[in-house]
Amino acid sequence: MAIRLVSRRLFLGFLVLTGLSFASFCFFASQPGTIPSGRPVLSEYWTWLRGMWGGASLSLLTQPVPVILNQQRTTMLEALGHTAALLALTFVLVSVLSALLGLVAASRRGSLLDALIRGASYLVWGVPPFLLGLVVQKVLNGAGSAHGLGPFPIAGWPGSCPAGLGINYGTIRPCSAAGSGAGYLLNLVRYLVLPSATLAVGFVGLHGRYLRSALLETMGAPFVLTARAKGLSERRVLVGHALRASLATFVSALFSDFGAVFGAAMAVDWIFELNGLGTVLVNEFPTRTNAPIDVYSVQLVLLITGALVIASSLLSELTLSLLDPRIREEG
Repeated sequence: MAIRLVSRRLFLGFLVLTGLSFASFCFFASQPGTIPSGRPVLSEYWTWLRGMWGGASLSLLTQPVPVILNQQRTTMLEALGHTAALLALTFVLVSVLSALLGLVAASRRGSLLDALIRGASYLVWGVPPFLLGLVVQKVLNGAGSAHGLGPFPIAGWPGSCPAGLGINYGTIRPCSAAGSGAGYLLNLVRYLVLPSATLAVGFVGLHGRYLRSALLETMGAPFVLTARAKGLSERRVLVGHALRASLATFVSALFSDFGAVFGAAMAVDWIFELNGLGTVLVNEFPTRTNAPIDVYSVQLVLLITGALVIASSLLSELTLSLLDPRIREEG
């Protein structure tokens, strides 16, 4: 079943990526000055597509992007690594905190605490991450300093010199050295704490509600009633039986939401000046009227984004089929 599922999803993913790349290439190539005069768009697209297989187009990953980010030259591969680090820490926070909130809310069903958790979840989910990021920067700029709050910088990447955006423009100085080895990893965590927490807040509330609903549904299952009849404590029943049975729904929902998290991460990355794919993509669009767009760099960012979203969707289905025996039996 898994082999058939992977084969079908990979084929569909290939078709989606091909259609996405063609539509986006034609759109951006139609902008003035993007492609040299006299060159047909379809011919340029075919040259770019062949380069994806031959390596010529993929070489853009290791070349500096056309714009300077935070007074630094950044390659597309480095930007992808920055975004991957942001997403990794965010998913750790979402997984752990959602599980805790879901367990607490389910164990206190109908209580004031349960109502407060659900109310707060709806509230934070309604705030866009980019707006929350600006609010966090404003609050910390006032409560802490122009550099951040305590050990957590308000923006930037280890070794970068962020100029600040919007309400913090020109205030984030000076920049510290990146460090090396364990020192660099510590700096990396320090710089990622605020943007990751900002990005995770809304999704923690969302997936905490998902897990609460799954737990409450599972608590009425026959095997849970049997566990209670054996004299197991409510905590052991909830964590050892109900949570284990609800993991399939919870983990699958996490992977399914990767596209939404990734899209929000692009905005958070730009606001906190992490020099990731979001910062690269925003800076690829010139502010001058009729200025040319580097269609090849933009195309690569969109292709990476599409491939990651499709891969996460496939991983979600595989996880569900592995954790839920009913799915395997249907396959």
